[in-house]
Amino acid sequence: MPNRFGPRGVFAVMIPLQNANMQPEYEAMRPSGVSNQIYRFDLSNPDDVPQAMLRALPGARLCFPDVIICGNSVEMRGWSVGRHAIYREDVANAVPDIATVTATDACEAALRTVGAERIAILSPMSSVHAQSVVEYYASLDFDVVGSTSLNVPVPEEIINVPVEAVRKAFARLDSLEVDTFLHVGGALGIVDMIDSLEDELNRPVISVNAATYWYALRCHGIDDHLDRGGRITRLSLADEYFPKEKS
Repeated sequence: MPNRFGPRGVFAVMIPLQNANMQPEYEAMRPSGVSNQIYRFDLSNPDDVPQAMLRALPGARLCFPDVIICGNSVEMRGWSVGRHAIYREDVANAVPDIATVTATDACEAALRTVGAERIAILSPMSSVHAQSVVEYYASLDFDVVGSTSLNVPVPEEIINVPVEAVRKAFARLDSLEVDTFLHVGGALGIVDMIDSLEDELNRPVISVNAATYWYALRCHGIDDHLDRGGRITRLSLADEYFPKEKS
């Protein structure tokens, strides 16, 4: 519900307790007249991300948000398109009177908006997590022509990955086959690098936090061009990529 600090909209953002990068990233992207409200959930068990977020969702209703953002890349953990369809319904049912968006849906919408066909993917954790992401996007009919992981052993350490390691990872992915780069794993914190990476690579870079916030804003009817986060944040969202209305 719009209020004095968010006359254009209030966005509740679901973030794990130990993630120190997502809150400042979302705030750095926030357009005038929008209020970001952060709700944190326990991630003691990293493999419990989807359920942990579901348990915390009802609490986010307390700030009367217009949109609730589920910002985690759930596709990093043995995910599938069918499982995500169920999860999307579970999220909607947890807060039936409030619009919701997931990072996974946002990344797909962003990829389709820039016309991606042959993608290369950067994941922060192990090759096992990276393979789950590859399989997920391949099942959406993207041609995944490259994948790399930073092999961060535990989620708490992702926020400490140096910028140079991120740049080297994108350099490993760079090939003539790739038309779009995708980064999953919101704790990595690279929103302020995306525009320069796109200049270096001369192709779109879809980074999960930028894509998710762009998607949430567009679904709420805010079409502002953001000053960071890459070219996706300056594009509109086609009607076919809007989430279906709740019945």
